[in-house]
Amino acid sequence: MNYILTVFIAVFFIGTNFSFAQNEMSGKQMKRQATKVDTVFTVEERSKIDIWFNNRVNEMNLSDEVREEYDTTVFTYVYEMSRLNDKDKNYSVDEMHVEFDKLVDKMNADVKQILTKDQYINFLENFGKIARIIYQRFGWED
Repeated sequence: MNYILTVFIAVFFIGTNFSFAQNEMSGKQMKRQATKVDTVFTVEERSKIDIWFNNRVNEMNLSDEVREEYDTTVFTYVYEMSRLNDKDKNYSVDEMHVEFDKLVDKMNADVKQILTKDQYINFLENFGKIARIIYQRFGWED
């Protein structure tokens, strides 16, 4: 009987702590979301772009190690790019353009160090298509 009571109490406290941790995380996420503005792409568009981009990356036949480094690098920069229109940054459209281009240049330099010449050309073509769509959506000139 003591064993069952002990297990029950342990599960209760673990569940309570887990619940509090989720609530705290939700609060952080809600605060971040409050500063976020509408994204450039709809959920459906993002999904299609993700699939297309992933298929193109798969065509590069990267080793597991290179793929991991590549994904980490690209996703880090894409995340930073996606936050450029946050309300707390207060960037004008022109300032977002400048910051976007800076991030693209940094990402390109980092990715160039990871990939072979042919793979890098493939990456530039792929990301270039996405960048052109972003340029069109914001009304930026090429």
